[in-house]
Amino acid sequence: MTQNFMGMDGFQWFAGVVEDRHDPEKAGRVRVRCIGLHTDDLDALPTEDLPWAQVMAPTDTPSMAGMGNTPPFLVEGTHVIGFFLDAGTMQQPMILGSIPGKPAEAGNQEKGFHDPNGRYPKTLNEPDTNRLVRGSIGEQHPSLLLRRGERQFAVPISTKPFFARNVQPGVTEDIRKTWDEPDAKGGSPSRYPYNHVHESEIGHIHEIDDTPGGARLLQQHITGTFTEIHPVGDKVVKVVGNEYEIVIKDKSILIEGNLNLTVNGNKNELIKGDYVLEIEGDSYTKIHKNQRIRVGVRGEKAGGGNREEEVLGSHAFDIRQSVKGSIGSAKDGARDFDVTIGGNESRIVGGNFDLNVTGNLTEISLADILINAKNNMSLKTTTGIVAIGAGSNVNIRSSAEMKIKSGSTYKFQSVGAANETFDSTYHVDYKGLNEFDHSGDRRVMIGANTFARHSTGVDHSCPTDPTRTSDEDCTDPTTPALP
Repeated sequence: MTQNFMGMDGFQWFAGVVEDRHDPEKAGRVRVRCIGLHTDDLDALPTEDLPWAQVMAPTDTPSMAGMGNTPPFLVEGTHVIGFFLDAGTMQQPMILGSIPGKPAEAGNQEKGFHDPNGRYPKTLNEPDTNRLVRGSIGEQHPSLLLRRGERQFAVPISTKPFFARNVQPGVTEDIRKTWDEPDAKGGSPSRYPYNHVHESEIGHIHEIDDTPGGARLLQQHITGTFTEIHPVGDKVVKVVGNEYEIVIKDKSILIEGNLNLTVNGNKNELIKGDYVLEIEGDSYTKIHKNQRIRVGVRGEKAGGGNREEEVLGSHAFDIRQSVKGSIGSAKDGARDFDVTIGGNESRIVGGNFDLNVTGNLTEISLADILINAKNNMSLKTTTGIVAIGAGSNVNIRSSAEMKIKSGSTYKFQSVGAANETFDSTYHVDYKGLNEFDHSGDRRVMIGANTFARHSTGVDHSCPTDPTRTSDEDCTDPTTPALP
């Protein structure tokens, strides 16, 4: 049988005050000054000479291998009750628990049975129970005042874009809506004795509120960061600093209602896999400044990247300033631009329209091609040929002067009849040889005087010319129709 065991001399009860919790062994022990056993004279019995007391833990704390709640939450000035394991020498105190009270005397650092640091008690003539559990007085607790003082109001919600030029009758621009951060506690006060509060010495708060009709859960940091579940089941999470969330595997979120996201700063997203966005309703994007999109950032040698769109309805756009773009480059090489339009295409250009093609330009119409210029129209080549070919007629008409100039030989051939009408003076200046070969009949009608002038030279005749007849033929030349 063991001859020496804890409690062999019986147990001696004590009540006392904790004066030191800085256990050099970090085993959760505290120094306690026992009422009726120790003097309050710090000179006669300094705090450092008090015995170290062990603290009994509840059954939800194993008190081994670092498991459970450690160290015990006892501070200097805490009133405790316990017993001595060695009733004879009373040098092995064991603390069973703490004793709340109603402090009526301020701390005195000059005497024992007080907090040597002078921090506790914080309040006088009120119970040691937390203010948050005592009904209306809890409304003045610093943690509650902090939450209400830092509430966010009128947080703006995004609005749909408004297209002024394409607006439908009766449609106006969206009115900006806002939302407010819910009131602390959901506006429901706590009632004693239903609110169970744990407050750390620095001011961290944990509440389990069982108030009928006002059940809540709260976890709040001294800075004001908190998570609160309100009586109706609403959850409010507020982070006054930075927030980091790391999910090693998947994360799934289901929102049955609306999602409102307001970011006063920048929003950055990096998705290393695919990004899939499916919208069963309409999609609206409103950008107050610029939008920049770059596809194929890894470069063309790595495969580049394509952008593909399929619009089963209409595509409308309204651009108030310029549109600039490029397809291929001298560095990347020539690239094609292919567009197929199943119906009509209409363009209205308020200024100039410039088309610069390095290669060939081909326009094919299976019907008519109409070109109408209000002022001048020029068609020319630098070195090549201008060719006009028609499957039927070619009509050229000028409302004013018409000039045709050939830098070299001028050739005109009509397979059918050739008709010319001059409503005014017809002047021909031949600087070289002038030859007319009439293989058929020749009719000349002169309605006025005829003048023949010879500056110099010799008139030649051909003795082999055939004999002319003297028959009469007064048929008028054919008058051509205007094009």
